[in-house]
Amino acid sequence: MKLYSLLAALSAALTLSATPVRAQEAAWQTSYQLEAAGKYTEAIAAIDSVPANGPDAELKLLRRGWLYYLPGKFDDSIREYRLAIDRNGKSLDARLGITLPLLAAKRWREAEQSARFALEMAPNNYFALVRLAVAQEAQRDWVGMEKTAATLVTSYTTDASAYVYLARASAWLDKKDESVAAYTAVLSRFPGHLEAKAYLVKK
Repeated sequence: MKLYSLLAALSAALTLSATPVRAQEAAWQTSYQLEAAGKYTEAIAAIDSVPANGPDAELKLLRRGWLYYLPGKFDDSIREYRLAIDRNGKSLDARLGITLPLLAAKRWREAEQSARFALEMAPNNYFALVRLAVAQEAQRDWVGMEKTAATLVTSYTTDASAYVYLARASAWLDKKDESVAAYTAVLSRFPGHLEAKAYLVKK
């Protein structure tokens, strides 16, 4: 009986210790399901119980940043991503994540700066380069955009979007031969691309 009692007590202890883990797993699962259903406020609320200083604290901030971004609550999203950066300055996820609400809010200089921070951590990162190009285009920094796009096409040769940014920058800089070549490269990677076709028809 003593052995049975000991095993029973051990089983009970293990069950109790697993309960918080299961509850937290359920919270994340619920949050993802609510996001898929477009219920972003509810998805945020679902992870309220995740400890602010626990092992998933950074993930919680990143997720909140994403879930605020999706419905257009850009200031709230930026706040959460900044908290994540404060918590872990080496987080590439946070550095890339904050570029999304900054771009959406048309805070171009801040978005450019954030993209550059990301590139310092991960040179030639595709998402950081694309978002940098978007910020530069919005600021009409054609020289900077051309340089960024040149890095993109060198590093991601199969990507049509990389050549679109290069073509746009070249066109604005009145480099006609370069823009024609870049838009032609777009069509090789994305046949039927409307912007490329429209430009080349005019030429």
